[in-house]
Formats: sequence, structure tokens, C-alpha cells
Amino acid sequence: MAPASNNAVTEGNDAVWATITAQSRYGNYTQISAKWFKISDTLETHDKYGRKSEIAYQTGLKLKELAKDMEYALINNAVATSTDPRSTKGLKGWISTCINFTTGTSSTTLTEARFNDELQRAWSRGGNPDMVITPAKSKRTISTFDALDRLTVNVPADTKKVINAVDYYQSDFGLVKVYLNRHIATDDAANYESIFILEKNKWALGTLKPVTTEKLAKTGLAQGIQISTEYGLISRAETASGRIKNIYNG
Repeated sequence: MAPASNNAVTEGNDAVWATITAQSRYGNYTQISAKWFKISDTLETHDKYGRKSEIAYQTGLKLKELAKDMEYALINNAVATSTDPRSTKGLKGWISTCINFTTGTSSTTLTEARFNDELQRAWSRGGNPDMVITPAKSKRTISTFDALDRLTVNVPADTKKVINAVDYYQSDFGLVKVYLNRHIATDDAANYESIFILEKNKWALGTLKPVTTEKLAKTGLAQGIQISTEYGLISRAETASGRIKNIYNG
């Protein structure tokens, strides 16, 4: 939309037609992810410690592994590719407007001021960020933010707890919840990483084929299991979110 202004027109004025720009639609590709395993008939039949069915146990493990693989791709994939195998574009590929630190140096550290600058940039473009996902080192940095010595912690003495964590951050641009994430890959080098400042309702998981577990046709004395899905990341307005990349944590 056009920015707000003092909209005053001359009495009796003829209409002044605005030029309408056609909406742009950006694309992404779906990505297939799968896990396979095979259990011998003998292992599935005889008694086992701690579980009745090896197939059921391994299915549970592989479902968790698949979920982690999906999360990794949805965060870290920088481009969408149509070549075989296809890959979906993740957060690192979608967010291109509100982004900092093209090149990492020893001075590109995360500070409370820079954190607020990125919240402001997303807000000024119409966004309302409400969540932050961060790797471990940057999470520890965020937990040192004290908002000009206004951090308040109420803990009864008899609990004998020491709290050194910030899970919610109230800024001039709204409240954000801070999530620790172990699947954010490093950026250009091992000592550089990203945090993402997101408006949740501007993102969605697109599912072409839901997660499906199938027993494959037997070809011998074992049972093969396939777990698969086809999905992609939907971005409804990437300018509503931001990324601080190449944060130095050497």
C-alpha cells in the first residue's frame, strides 16, 4: 500500500486514477524426504528387551529423524532447485529484504541494539514479528540482554534456583518468544551463525504428500519399511520477517 499521508483534495476535483501494479507471485518447489529400513523376520519374531516389535520401534525412530531432516531443510535451504532431486527453499532462501551482515567479521556480533534494529526493520515494512529462532551461542547472548538494567526476575528463595535465560523479549515493536533451535547450520564459516526474527502467520508448511508409512513388498526373509513425505515452505510476505546472519561467535 501507499504510505499514509494527508489526503486532502480540491472540491469538485476530477478523479485521479492510481496506477495499479499487478501482484507478483513467487514460486517454490516441493521436496521429497524419505527414510527406509529393513527388519529380518527372525528379529521381528523372537523376544526382545524393552519392546515387542522391532518394526514399531524403528518406525518411531525414523519418524523423528525425518522430522529433524525436514526442519533442517525448511530452515537452511538457500535456494529452490528443480533438478533431481528437487529441494524446497527454506528461511535462508526466502528472507532477503530484512537481512544484516553480508560478510562476517570479528565485529559482526549480536547486540541488543542490533536485535532491536532488526525488529524495527521488519515492523517498518508492515510486519509484526512474534518469534525468534536461534542457535545455542546466540541464545546465550540474548539471555544477557537486560533492557537497560530493567530485567526483572521473581524467584522465591526456597526454590534455590538460578535463572539465566530470556525466553520472551518485550520490545517497542511487540513481544517475541525466543526458541532455541539445534538445526540452524553455520553460515559462511564455522564461527558465524544466523538468528531468524519471524512473524509466524506469514509462514506455512505446504504438504503435497503427508508423512506416510508403508510396508514394501517382500523380496525375501525380511520386511522393508518406507516412510516418506513431500513438502515445501510457503512464504506469504518475507518482508515481515528478518534475519541477522554471519553473527560472529568464535
